Amino acid sequence: MMKNKTIVFVLIGLGVILAVLIGVYFFRQNKSAVNSTGSTAQNKTPAGSQGKAEGGVGTDNQTKTEQTQNKLVTNDFEISLPVDWKQTAPAMGASAMAINANENISDSAAQKINFKSYFAVSYDTLQGKSRSEYLQNVKNGLQQAISSVTFTKAQDTTIGGKFAQAIEVELTQQGVNFKILMVVVAGQGEDVWVISFNTTKSNWCVYKETFYSIANSFNLKK
Repeated sequence: MMKNKTIVFVLIGLGVILAVLIGVYFFRQNKSAVNSTGSTAQNKTPAGSQGKAEGGVGTDNQTKTEQTQNKLVTNDFEISLPVDWKQTAPAMGASAMAINANENISDSAAQKINFKSYFAVSYDTLQGKSRSEYLQNVKNGLQQAISSVTFTKAQDTTIGGKFAQAIEVELTQQGVNFKILMVVVAGQGEDVWVISFNTTKSNWCVYKETFYSIANSFNLKK
């Protein structure tokens, strides 16, 4: 876990940061992280291919990212952005992040850590592994890093004509019960894109449809 106003649990495995932002993003208390006009994110240059029409989950370049009216756009991909959500400076290992900056959290433990529901998009490579091996390594690494992790659902699907797997995860950190949707999308060759959606377990029913809809909108440009 890293602390510097922004705290994110980032899975580390095989000597590198995997593109899995499974964990908790704590909104900067001064809110200066919220950037409605854009920010700069570190990104690779993979390739790839819109979501529901072709399938979808059910119910070392500096890349400029920008927020349009209802989309978060980078050189590599675009993804829908819900109304009132704001792009924010991405955490280490992420290409882009967005949060529900005006969210009212009722969970007292989540309030104490200034948690706001968010999603992040990250890039990784298979590093010679098969897709199934990669996914299993991610799960194993998460279980080793966070003992409270429980995988409640896994679903193979396609997004933008690309193989994807949606995994629902529950975990507890700092007294808060979290519910996470992680969607792993295959890119070109060994490219892998990971979209991580994070909220409190008590708010999962509020966000579930929205999270799946955003995942289905993920569109690789190349």
